[in-house]
Amino acid sequence: MSKRRDIMYDFDGDLPEGKPDDAHWAIYTRKKEGGPARWAGYLDAVDVPLALQYAREHYGQDEACTGILIHRHEALTDSEYGIDPIAGGDACGNDGEAWIVFTQRRRGMIHIEAGLVHAPNALTAVSRARSAFADGRISNIRVVREVDCYQTSPDELAIWRDHDMSYKLARGYSKDVRAKWSQFRSKTDLDRYASEDMKDHY
Repeated sequence: MSKRRDIMYDFDGDLPEGKPDDAHWAIYTRKKEGGPARWAGYLDAVDVPLALQYAREHYGQDEACTGILIHRHEALTDSEYGIDPIAGGDACGNDGEAWIVFTQRRRGMIHIEAGLVHAPNALTAVSRARSAFADGRISNIRVVREVDCYQTSPDELAIWRDHDMSYKLARGYSKDVRAKWSQFRSKTDLDRYASEDMKDHY
């Protein structure tokens, strides 16, 4: 054992109390202003500001988007999942709190914001959302109380990085690759090369 490992440290007083575990957050992004929020993934953070910051840093850089919506994972309530589309319903009403409704077209696909329903509890919200949004083409309905959702403010909409990130996007990859090749190949050689095996990539 090294000498440093032989050192015994003495600490005065008790250890500080442990902090609560990070909350688990569901993240959704908006690809365009006024567009629906689309499920992007999950992350862990101790509070709302940090969760929004992490979401901007991570999911706001994965794809161009204008806003982020988050909620704690335990705040969501899903309907049953089925291979076949779920059937509609006849529940109606406008009492209770506002719930954001997310729908999933097919099992394994992402949830996309569909609208709002009002209901006194989660199960009623699912029933009313089924009546309003089950059009024979969705496999799952998710509801979250609107007050449990947090979004980036107008001042935080510029979450896409200022410098050029087009190389991360499929539509920008070919353009960037061609620009790099053109630095050490003549235009004639590059055109000949692109017209052969790589013609579909430029």
